[in-house]
Order: sequence, then structure tokens, then C-alpha cells
Amino acid sequence: MAISDAIKQRRKDIREQAKSMLVGLVLSHPYFPHDIYINMSGIKEWLNQPHKHYAEKNEALLLLPTLLADSDYLGSFADPKSRDYITASHLFKTTISGDNSWIIVNETIWGECWIHSVSDNIPEIKEKQDL
Repeated sequence: MAISDAIKQRRKDIREQAKSMLVGLVLSHPYFPHDIYINMSGIKEWLNQPHKHYAEKNEALLLLPTLLADSDYLGSFADPKSRDYITASHLFKTTISGDNSWIIVNETIWGECWIHSVSDNIPEIKEKQDL
């Protein structure tokens, strides 16, 4: 999928908005016992992640506090691609443009939880949930 110049420019604009709106914000979820932090690494990963609804996924970043609060917490899993300091990845099921997506929050060995990314393609989860 080729990304138009307009979408690329909007992604840059969203990145700047997210930087001022979200970095340093502490989020919570009613069924998740940890604070969730946001940094530029998570914002960049979110915006770079491929997605069926790419432009809408980018726009959803600006609604992250509400999107996360309204999501379903599915639990944690060991991510084989994660770094040594990540103990678990936590998944929160949401929808973007009517299709299922999963917000990924990484937990560090220090017990901190950080927004990592969003995905519309986590085969193990889709298979388990018969989606």
C-alpha cells in the first residue's frame, strides 16, 4: 500500500500533537492494576505500525486515553520479539474503523508499563478468540 503525501503529512502532524498531548501522561484501565506511561518511542511505533486502517489508526492515537479506557483487557503474553528488559506484553482489545485491533503495553523488569504499539494482526489472539 503506497502512503499518500497527505497521509504522510498528517502522520507528522499527529506525531507533534501526540508529543505535546500524550508524552508524560499516565493512563489507567479499570481492569489493569498498573499505571500506563507514554513516551516518544511508543508514539513513533504506533504511527509506524502497518494497519488495515492506517490513517484511522494514526488518528486513534490522539484519542488514546479514551480508546484504552474503553478497551477490553485480555491479559499478558510473552512476546518472543521483545527485548531483555520486557517481562510481558499486555493486550487491550479495541476497534478502529469497526475492525478489531489490539493496543500493546509492554511491562519492564522495573514494573513500569509503557504504551508500545497497536496492531490489527496478532494471529495467536485472533485464532484464540475465533475472530
